[in-house]
Amino acid sequence: MTDKEAQNSFNDVWLNLWNKYKDLSSKDDYAKIWEALHEESTNMKKKYPLMEEAISRMTSEIIERARGRGRISGDYHRPPT
Repeated sequence: MTDKEAQNSFNDVWLNLWNKYKDLSSKDDYAKIWEALHEESTNMKKKYPLMEEAISRMTSEIIERARGRGRISGDYHRPPT
């Protein structure tokens, strides 16, 4: 993998996964959006094996935020509402 390919993989994951889903809320059509998030993250893991761990962690963070955890500083151990 060249430096440019690595840069493009980071950019693609940042723009098309994180920025697209980071503000997901439990009030949204969660089931429908979850399917899209899961499909995109799975495809990106196949496309960018280097980014597999980052994609998994980003997906987990997006889900936790959607459940309402982590929105307040230090609020990471509260059970879902």
